[in-house]
Amino acid sequence: MNRITAAAALLTLLAAAAPATAQTPVAPRQIPAQITVSGEGSVDRVPDQATVSFAIVTNDDVAARATSANNTAYNALVARLRGLGIDAAAIKTTSYDLSYNQRPPQPNPQFQQRYGYVVSRGVSVTTNRTDQAGAIVDAGVAAGVSNVNGVSFGLRDSRGAYRAALAAAFADAEAQAQALAAAAHLRIVRVFSIGDGSYAVPRPFGPMTAASARAGVPTEIQPTDQTTTATVSVTFQVAP
Repeated sequence: MNRITAAAALLTLLAAAAPATAQTPVAPRQIPAQITVSGEGSVDRVPDQATVSFAIVTNDDVAARATSANNTAYNALVARLRGLGIDAAAIKTTSYDLSYNQRPPQPNPQFQQRYGYVVSRGVSVTTNRTDQAGAIVDAGVAAGVSNVNGVSFGLRDSRGAYRAALAAAFADAEAQAQALAAAAHLRIVRVFSIGDGSYAVPRPFGPMTAASARAGVPTEIQPTDQTTTATVSVTFQVAP
């Protein structure tokens, strides 16, 4: 027991007498030189899809008559669209509302206002034949819709167009970075980070009333190329 105690004491003395190990200072981590640029790219493609939006608004002092009149106009619209070969799945009811608008004692003649029970229905019609847009407008007017809210053209593969625009945006960013690096006598080492891109959606044609669309000459609406634009932020690591 005494031998164990003496050995332990000796080890303690040796540990205390040993010189402390010197700690090597850690150099601060250096951030590599970087260039951050914003690239933009766009692609033009011929649209292969058209969407026409309608509004059917009816009113009556009796709710049942107001809804019945709205249903009649809607059924007439569907029948005319079927005559154009439009599939039932392409006709969507986007909104439906029934409300009561009380008639004031002295209505203002300057404003065209519907009173009683007012039924509003929104309908959208989509076709993969862009040359049918005008015929769909005429079908809605002939069926008695209240408004043609707009005509828009689009791409069935919009994501594919966006990917192509993103690739063009990255190529633009890389070209900018190469020019900046050359001006600073540097070289591009690698891509350090890539930020999310943004996407610009083409705007549809504006709305028009059914009265203004009603004419003896068939409506023709020619689509223009759809421009899909994307932007991306890219950081490149550079070195001498």
